[in-house]
Formats: sequence, structure tokens, C-alpha cells
Amino acid sequence: MGGLGVKQQQWCGMTAKMGTVLAGVFTIMAVHMYLIFEHSHLGHGNCSEIALKYESASGIINDFIICWSFKIVLFLSFITILISCFLLYSVYAQIFRGLVIYVAWIFFYETVNVVIQILTNDDFSVTEVRIMRWFGLVSRTIMHCFWMFFVITYAHITYKNQSQGNIVSYKRRISTAEALHSRNKRLSVLGGLSGSYLESQRFGRQRETSTWLVAGGALVKQV
Repeated sequence: MGGLGVKQQQWCGMTAKMGTVLAGVFTIMAVHMYLIFEHSHLGHGNCSEIALKYESASGIINDFIICWSFKIVLFLSFITILISCFLLYSVYAQIFRGLVIYVAWIFFYETVNVVIQILTNDDFSVTEVRIMRWFGLVSRTIMHCFWMFFVITYAHITYKNQSQGNIVSYKRRISTAEALHSRNKRLSVLGGLSGSYLESQRFGRQRETSTWLVAGGALVKQV
């Protein structure tokens, strides 16, 4: 996110990190309220009466969707809460993958909710209930789009920081390898020079010994 002295860019008085945290909190609260509302209207389906209530195939399919709609919503909402919690942890640990998973799942989640809304909304006879369901869905979708801007922005920042960190780490490994190579090269050169020096000293001693032997032999002959 930059150094301590760098001022972070803000939108609507919030940084990308703060907006991402609030996005996760909003999703958890919105999904919980959505489940409470939908349980009052979708959670009372009787699947055993499908064949008795309708004779046409389209009516049976429609009633079957209504019957299982709350179970589908309940399952998807549970997964959404888990992914939102993982989003909060991803902000703390700067996990880029967690941010991307949240963005992709929210689009999938809201798409499924729109489909269920379209298939089940006509079965509610009370007009106020239908209006409230559409109002809640549209409001939540708009708010998710608003918070998604912060999540995508923070994901971009996280990816950028991780890429720069990987480049720095790669350059550091290269420089370390080059330093070790040059050190080994210097040691091998010094080892070669010391070996040559020792060989020259040994050769000089041998030469000096042979000279003394020759001189000693000449003195013996003179005597």
C-alpha cells in the first residue's frame, strides 16, 4: 500500500481497504436479513402435494421450483457468508485469490437470486410482498455493485504489490547467486595462486638443496 508517508487515495471518504472490509460486513448482514424475509414467504412449500395440486407439467415444475427455492437460497446464502468471512481474512492477509473469489461469487449469487425471483414472484397474491421482494433484491444488488468497486480496486492494489514483491525477491535471489558465484570464483583464483606459490617454493627448496649437494661434492673432491 506504499510507505507510511504516502497518502492513500480515497473514494467517498474511504480507502480501498476500508471499503473492502465494509463490503464483507455488508454482505453478511444483507444475506442474513434476506434469509429472514424469504423464510417467511418461501420456507413453507409442501413438496408432497405437487402432483395433487396441478395436473399440467408446467404447473408441477413451477410448484417444484417454489418448493425448493428457499433451500437453494439457504445453501447459496451459507456459502456467501463463508466467502464474505474469507474476504475479511483476505484483506488482513492480503490474499489476492480471496478477493477474486468474492467478486466472482457475488455476481453468481445475485444472478441465481434474480432467476428465483422471476420464477417465484408470480405465485404471491399479495402485491405488497412482490414489491418488497423486488425492492430488497434491487437495493442489495445496487449496493453490491457499489462495494464491488472497492473490492476490485483493492484486488488490483494487492496484485500490484505482490508482483512488485516477487520482482524484488527475484532480483534479490539473482544478486545473491551472483555474489556467491563471484565469491567462489575469487576463492578458486586465490586457491590457484596459493598452490602455484607453494609449488614454486617447493621447487626453490629442491633447487637450493641440489646446489648445496653439488657444492659439497666439489669440496670433497678438492680435499
